[in-house]
Amino acid sequence: MKSAPHILYIEDNEFNQRLIRKILEPAGFKLSSAFDGIQGIKQAIDLKPDLILMDLELPQIDGLGAATKIKSLPGLAKVPIVALTSKTSKRDRDQALVAGCDGYIEKPINARTFADQVRRYLKGEHERIEPANKTRILRDFNVTLVNKLQAKIEELEKTNQELRQSKEELLHAYEQSQNWNLELQRLTRLKENIVGITSHELRTPLSIATGYIDLLLEGMLGELNDDTHRVLQISQTSLAKMSDLITKITDLTRLALKKFPMNLEVVDINEIFKNVREGMSFFMKIRNLDFHMERSDEPIWVQADPNLIEQVLSNLLKNAICFTPDHGKIEVKTWIQDNKGWFEIADTGIGIKEEDLEKIFDEFYQVTDVNYHKTGQFEYMTRGIGVGLALCKGILSELGGKIGASSSGLNQGSSFTFYLPMVTQE
Repeated sequence: MKSAPHILYIEDNEFNQRLIRKILEPAGFKLSSAFDGIQGIKQAIDLKPDLILMDLELPQIDGLGAATKIKSLPGLAKVPIVALTSKTSKRDRDQALVAGCDGYIEKPINARTFADQVRRYLKGEHERIEPANKTRILRDFNVTLVNKLQAKIEELEKTNQELRQSKEELLHAYEQSQNWNLELQRLTRLKENIVGITSHELRTPLSIATGYIDLLLEGMLGELNDDTHRVLQISQTSLAKMSDLITKITDLTRLALKKFPMNLEVVDINEIFKNVREGMSFFMKIRNLDFHMERSDEPIWVQADPNLIEQVLSNLLKNAICFTPDHGKIEVKTWIQDNKGWFEIADTGIGIKEEDLEKIFDEFYQVTDVNYHKTGQFEYMTRGIGVGLALCKGILSELGGKIGASSSGLNQGSSFTFYLPMVTQE
């Protein structure tokens, strides 16, 4: 049984592709499609069709160029190529025939006679041009090809120029980013050195002042009256706050340099938080804060430095107390999931804007006006210098954990959640 004639239709319009398919396939033809000149040439090489229908206006390479190329390829020189186009001038027809087309069918086609037209070309029908006009047409065709080639070269040169300019801009941007990175590294080292030196230099006069106040309070330099004793106690408390602040800044520098000494032990987060809560219960009571805790049924054993974990939990609870107005609520929940110990503390306080949720863990970042600053310990809106959460993040990260924050917005409360990998307690 004779196989159906194989037709390759090169046309970038999908509607025309469907139309020709609906006409030719019921008439006993096999149809393949290509949507641009380059794809059409490749399909012709791979499929070696019995006939090629070619639109003249194609992307990449137009129909004239594609026809010329196909006719020059081994095994394809005798494959009939029929131009199927909306171009109707005699000049367009002659150029198509000179380029290698064997026939020329104008659009719109006649659906009733189209299949028979294709069969005639398959049987060898071939349109010709007058020999007297062929030389002139070839010359015009060559000029057209040269003009197209020149336009392509100019287009490629323009594209190359744009690419070179983009490359230079990218190189400049890269060099600038490298310079910025070096400057950032320099400023970071400078900041660390300033913090380290300042912390060290502050400790010496602080220790001397604390030592003399201790001597005075113990009466070793003479008896004190009540007013003097009270003033010295206030000074002692203030110096203790300053010492604690210097310690926090020093700890932050150590974390950044990965030089934070840790005495790792297996500890229970629930028990450590129990001690933290007891130490701050008085302040929650005088602020009339409602506290509720939902503990995990089992201990949450993690490997950590107990002092540092206590510092993390203290910072989180202190923040909740300080940023929750009187008569507010604080809720704590601990649980075990995916072999991790989880801790969450939520409050009904001032909340956090969405754009601040990631920034609050940056060093020295403040979510409220820096000019508004209370110096108390647990008053509403009391705050430090913005290192507490950065320390929490650094410590937990060093221990293989992670912390995050969530809030519905200002005055909507906030929630802080962290986890640490659990260990087996033998």
